[in-house]
Amino acid sequence: MSRFFVTGDTDTESSTESSDEEVKPNRTAAVRRTQYMLSDDEEDEKRVVRSQKDKRYDELKDIIKSMRNSQKIRDIVKLQTVFETLQKVYQKARSVIEQEGGVPKFFISALVELEDFIQNLWDDKETKQKLSKINAKALASLKQKVRKYNKDFEDSVNHCRENPELYEEDEEEEEEEFKPDQDSEEEKSPPAVKTKVEDEEGMESDDSSDWDMTESDSSSESDSGLIRDRAPGEYPYTAEYFLKKKPSAGESVTRARKREMKEKKPQKLEGEEEEEDEEDESERLWETVHRRRPAKELTDREKMKALFGKDKIDLDVKVIATKRNELVLARGKKGTNKIDQLHILQYLLDLSVNADLGVGVVMRIYLDIIEATLDVPIGASAMKEEIWKICLEYLEKLLDVLDKHPEIILSESVTDEEENYTDPDKFIQFHGSMLGFVERIDDELTKILQNCDAHSTEYLTRLKDERSVTELIEHAQKYLEKQTQPGRDADLCRIYMRRIDHLYYKVDQKNYGSKVEETGSTLFESKELITTFAKFIYSYPGVDLGPIKTRAVLCHIYHHAIHDRWFQARDLMLMTHLQEGITHADVPTQILYNRTIVQLGMCAFRHGMIKDAHDALMDMHSPPRPKDAKELAKELLAQGLNPRQERTVEQEKQERRRQVPFHMHINLELMECVYLTSAMLLEIPYIASTEIEGRRRMISKGFYHQLKHHEKQPLVGPPETMREHVVAAANAMKCGDWKKCRDYILDIKAWNLFVNAEQVKEMLTGKVQEESLRTYIFTYGRVYDTLSLVRLSEMFELPISNVHSIVSKMIIKEELLASLDEPTQSIVLHHAEPSNLQSLALNLAEKIGSVADHNEELLKVKQGPGGIWMAGAQQAGFTSMSSKPGGWGGNRRRQVQVR
Repeated sequence: MSRFFVTGDTDTESSTESSDEEVKPNRTAAVRRTQYMLSDDEEDEKRVVRSQKDKRYDELKDIIKSMRNSQKIRDIVKLQTVFETLQKVYQKARSVIEQEGGVPKFFISALVELEDFIQNLWDDKETKQKLSKINAKALASLKQKVRKYNKDFEDSVNHCRENPELYEEDEEEEEEEFKPDQDSEEEKSPPAVKTKVEDEEGMESDDSSDWDMTESDSSSESDSGLIRDRAPGEYPYTAEYFLKKKPSAGESVTRARKREMKEKKPQKLEGEEEEEDEEDESERLWETVHRRRPAKELTDREKMKALFGKDKIDLDVKVIATKRNELVLARGKKGTNKIDQLHILQYLLDLSVNADLGVGVVMRIYLDIIEATLDVPIGASAMKEEIWKICLEYLEKLLDVLDKHPEIILSESVTDEEENYTDPDKFIQFHGSMLGFVERIDDELTKILQNCDAHSTEYLTRLKDERSVTELIEHAQKYLEKQTQPGRDADLCRIYMRRIDHLYYKVDQKNYGSKVEETGSTLFESKELITTFAKFIYSYPGVDLGPIKTRAVLCHIYHHAIHDRWFQARDLMLMTHLQEGITHADVPTQILYNRTIVQLGMCAFRHGMIKDAHDALMDMHSPPRPKDAKELAKELLAQGLNPRQERTVEQEKQERRRQVPFHMHINLELMECVYLTSAMLLEIPYIASTEIEGRRRMISKGFYHQLKHHEKQPLVGPPETMREHVVAAANAMKCGDWKKCRDYILDIKAWNLFVNAEQVKEMLTGKVQEESLRTYIFTYGRVYDTLSLVRLSEMFELPISNVHSIVSKMIIKEELLASLDEPTQSIVLHHAEPSNLQSLALNLAEKIGSVADHNEELLKVKQGPGGIWMAGAQQAGFTSMSSKPGGWGGNRRRQVQVR
């Protein structure tokens, strides 16, 4: 048998024999002993695996606890530091919190508690004066930080204030979850008093207990002496050494007692009866918490008593008017709850309707409710959905009342003193503006859409509300058309502009389809509606409309462009000379101008006007750095912010307010595809025609950059992105392979975004054939003496008449040195290479011409921008030097005049 399992009888006898001898302790034996011997506490401990959620939540709770301690001692400096730490820890735990389904309630409760503490301390002037200079400064800074930080959790904070009991219950549940762990830690510590079982055993036999103690002591001493007296390696490690020690009677009873308590704790929480000693123990370990019940809804009598101080009161106009005046005076004051005030006004309205106090009182409360809902949003924040719908509902009711009672006057010219809704003998009139209410609720809908995630179902739900707003605007339009007050035409221009704003960017699905809208008994197309509204605005003689006339023209052009009415849109743009003064307009109008120019360019492209399309879109894709083209287009069209541009917080807020809602966006990929394709059709034939020249100008900087970047690639694979397809098509066009070029271009999926995609593809095929023919003649004309028109017609699958026309234009523009031989249907090429002197003369003439053109442009800019695309370039930031006073352009202009 192995000595590993030998019993310890002989060892015990030898240890008793050698106990009288003194043996010095051996350090190596001690080291060996500590290496193998483990305490009972270490054996009982179990490893606890904690989730990422528990770790992050524990960190937040520890910081919140420290924050509350700082509040108790009013150490504001430390509180500010702890609050900053809380923000950083929350940012780290944000991914875990989002996975769990939302911000934890204890975190919201802590933010509310902190904000209330700071506000109370700020309002308490005596305590505030006692603060040290450092704490007072920290308090002012912390107040701003907490208010700004809580705006991100505004909904949750408001819900916590309205329902504090829900958040207190959450904290109690969390404390209960952690309580058993604390109890288990307490149970690990030795009990301070003996248990009843131990006392009873002690009362039964003191001698036996003494005998047990001496026996256990002697055995432990013998064991320790056995280990201590042995030399290193001599002690036989038996099975008893590695096995756990048998618990003593007292320890076994204590552990049984603890297990019994753990089993009975849930029963105590459930309210079951226990014995008296167990009740005393549970009272020491647990604390009873009484949870709050949700607030009951008040009855009508309780509401009357809370509002008027009496259970019953005779309601009349005077009582309602007095209470209404009290609520109006409380508006805007510190501590006034706007939501509660709105509910009180709704209750007053119900009382007025039930008491039949007249239409004047009802309409006055309608106006108060509308004004109260419009007061709820703070700063640039959007109105909540529930409040917005309440405002919309009461605006519709107000318009219905005004339609039924046309004698009621609602005008801004009525002063507060002239208002009357209590005296039935006088005219009922109110101070207010129906048009102002309609414009405000329309703007709030735009804010709501801006703050929604454009790719969520919430955005689609909110977008459905646009129909309700459009119906409200139409209802208000009919009401204003019936009015005869001074300033009616100006109000009609504003309401017509609102109608245009909801129509101009929508494509009719029939013309591509004339979407029919019914107005009265007559059917109008959207084209006729916009034309009618725009002509009324054009004919208004006043100058108090601001940018409305300019916006009406731009919307009119935009609507023509998206419906492929190219010539009407172009003529309207040129007749109004908008490009000359658009730089002095406000930013929203400039954004609308850029959007209109883009749609005008895409309309020109659909009609095959490649040069016009390129000129229109060039300013959107000409940034200082070619890589920033997409960011520049986003910023100019208000479809996103440029992350590289430095701006202050206030400037960023203003930029975000100007952003166009997602459903009005122009597809940037389609716009870039149109621009690059137009640039390819212009640039490749020009490169082929000027291949022998040393210097040549770039038609399109963006496309030229893409082309050069592609040439630098060491390994070129098949095209994948839209840009790669265009570059691959350009390389195929250089070689005269028009079929491969066509295939690359038509493989781009962006063309399917056009409504008339098939017509666009047919147009592109024809343009690719024509430009490939021009490129082929420019590239390979030097190696031929004659070219057959019939052969060219077969190669490029074009009619002979088209080939004849293309070649004739090239000869007339002196792009090609050749002549046509009609009998043989061929092109006779003249190889007349210029001499060195002629080449220098041609280069000089070209430079002189470019200088003259530049000088003319400077003069035009000095007198006022000319050319329909100039304002877009200035909006992009590429202003000419001549626009600056005292610059090179002004001096040059004076020299020209002297000559």
